Amino acid sequence: METKKIVKHAKCVHCEKRKKEEDSQDEVNLAVLLALVPLMVLTLFSQLNLL
Repeated sequence: METKKIVKHAKCVHCEKRKKEEDSQDEVNLAVLLALVPLMVLTLFSQLNLL
């Protein structure tokens, strides 16, 4: 199976803007996930009667 190489083109304004928006959205998603981890752990422990 052949892998394709990503060719870097000259950076355009739209591509840079989209990349920044995607990066910021990824950061927000990670922050939400990390904020929910303690809630999930506490729920699991309470369901197992460990609290």
